[in-house]
Amino acid sequence: MKRRKNDLMQTAETLRALAHRSRLELVLALASAARSVGELEQLTGIEQPALSQQLAILRKARLVLTQRKGKHVFYRVDPTGLAGVVALLGELVGPVARAEPSGTQSPSSAAAFARVTSRDVA
Repeated sequence: MKRRKNDLMQTAETLRALAHRSRLELVLALASAARSVGELEQLTGIEQPALSQQLAILRKARLVLTQRKGKHVFYRVDPTGLAGVVALLGELVGPVARAEPSGTQSPSSAAAFARVTSRDVA
């Protein structure tokens, strides 16, 4: 499937935002439920102002949505922000999964990606 340059640029920006341990940890914490800043601080151990800075980057990358309830701001994952990354990873993993001989146990997608990448590099 041919991708438009703008789609690839947006996906690259999303991946760049996710390629930080703290931001990835925050997205994982938000995957199951909307959470307040205080809850995120307790769950992740990321303290202010680093937490606010990382959440701002995730907002800018359109990976999280916010909702204010009284004095509290709640964050949740924006599934549309992740759609491009999910589609791209599906395209990358699809050929690897199809290349597996039948009857063998399929490795995790990360292991399969590493194996394919190291084979291509060597």
